[in-house]
This record gives sequence, C-alpha cells and structure tokens, in this order.
Amino acid sequence: MAAKLKSRKPIKPIPLSTRGSALMGVLLFLLVLIWVISLYAYYTLPERVPTHFGFSGRPDSFGSKSTFLYLPAAFSLAPLIFLLVIRYRFTLINKYPYLANLPAFFAIIELPSEKRAYWLNRYFELVLMLGVALVVFLLVMLLGIFKGTVDGEMPSWFSIFMLILPFGLIVPFIFALRALSLEMGKEGE
Repeated sequence: MAAKLKSRKPIKPIPLSTRGSALMGVLLFLLVLIWVISLYAYYTLPERVPTHFGFSGRPDSFGSKSTFLYLPAAFSLAPLIFLLVIRYRFTLINKYPYLANLPAFFAIIELPSEKRAYWLNRYFELVLMLGVALVVFLLVMLLGIFKGTVDGEMPSWFSIFMLILPFGLIVPFIFALRALSLEMGKEGE
C-alpha cells in the first residue's frame, strides 16, 4: 500500500467549495472578534483585575489587565494552524500522503486526480468546521472570562460549559469523519 501511495501522481489543487470558503471567512472573522473583544477589555478594565477564579467562581488571584492581551495571543494559535493547514492542504498531502489517514483514502487512490482533490477538500472542510467550532468555544470562553472579570465572579454557566462543550465538538466530528470515510469508500469501490 505504501508503494502505491508513493507511486501515484500528485493531487492537483482545486479551490475550496463555497461552503469551505465561507467557513474560512467565518474562522477569520471569529479570530478578529477575539482580538477586538480582548482589546476592548484591555482598554476598559481597571489596571488590577482578577486573573484566577476558584471553584466557587469568586476571584482568588489578581494581576494586571495585560492578561487580556495574552489570551487572544494564546487563543489565536489553534485557528492560525487550522488556516495554514487548510491553505497548504494540497502541498502537505502531496508531500506527506500519510497525513490523510482515513481508511477510505486508500480506497480512492485509483481515482482521477480531480476526484481525489474533491474528496480531500471535503475532508478538510470537516477539519475547517472543527476549527470554527473550536474558535466559537474559545470566544465564549473569552466572553465568560471578561464577564467574570467585570462582575467579580464567573458566570454560573461557565464551568459546565467548559466541561461539556469539548465533547460536543469532538464526538460529532468523529461521526462526521466516519460518514465521510464510508462515503469515500463507496466511491473508491
């Protein structure tokens, strides 16, 4: 199988679908929104703000408002990685085909380059959806932290949201990958 992967012709790049392009735009918009909210917080909050909240939701540590400049920098790493991977998806897959490690990718090796590119874009659209969902999660987290800083205690929904939502992101993503893999497998037969 590895010899087949190395001997096949590279996949010719095709642009993302309208949905994929829209998801890229949403991801960029949400990334900018994280920075706008953080800068707003930095310029409107007093110099000394809560920097940590205990389990009760009350602040137990205080520090500089510059925390609101560190948060967007940290929160920007994942979306930027998503954007770069999506932007260079064909280069990555042509150079390192094992990165697309869905079983169905092995079934579509014999398809024409355009069809393989179509399926690769579908795969990366799912990855992009996960990226958008992750940035929404980070944005809601940032808003909760900002609200907790302003109110002097974390919102009641914050802890539950932070514990439950990651599962709400990962589980549907795994099922969507499985469905895509089955669909690709049917095409490759």
